[in-house]
Amino acid sequence: MLVAENLTSQEAILDACDALMVRYGFRKMSMDDVAKKAGVSRRTIYNLFRSKEDLGLSSIGRVVSQVFAEMEEIAGSGAPSAERLQACLHQRVLGRLRRVRDYASSLDELFEAVRPAYLARRREMFERESALLRRILAEGIESGEFRPGTTGFADSMILATNAFIPYSLSPAELGDEIEVVARLDRMTELLISSVAKTASED
Repeated sequence: MLVAENLTSQEAILDACDALMVRYGFRKMSMDDVAKKAGVSRRTIYNLFRSKEDLGLSSIGRVVSQVFAEMEEIAGSGAPSAERLQACLHQRVLGRLRRVRDYASSLDELFEAVRPAYLARRREMFERESALLRRILAEGIESGEFRPGTTGFADSMILATNAFIPYSLSPAELGDEIEVVARLDRMTELLISSVAKTASED
């Protein structure tokens, strides 16, 4: 029961944090503001989050976890491997972008505040996503869609699409989804073509 209550409070606090970043930005947002918005005490917040920076980092982590769950769902579908791979790369970018777009102007403040801890955790986040792409690549090799020996391209695909995730974009770019999608389409088509089996290789 206590675990369920903590999870409910944690979600409410994170929701409040995201909403307040839209209104005030991360720097001006106070823990008192968060407590009031979430309907909890400051003590409850500090029982769940060590600091304001930890709360901000957890907000980022929630976005990443939600997007990864969506990527796993795509990876587990029955679509051809090339379609699943491209869809995962798209969701990796657009799932993040759509979740943070409302407080895009506050992202620089947020990343500045949590940068050391975020960089330490980022490698783990990216490795988890890379492992998922390697799985799709391996299945594509087995089905004959992809060239043998291309599972190692997963890390390069992560690095290439990092150019489109929120911390790499300006607020103006974050607000122009049409342009981001157009550039992302070109990038993912190039990435897929780099591993796809050609007719001469059949």
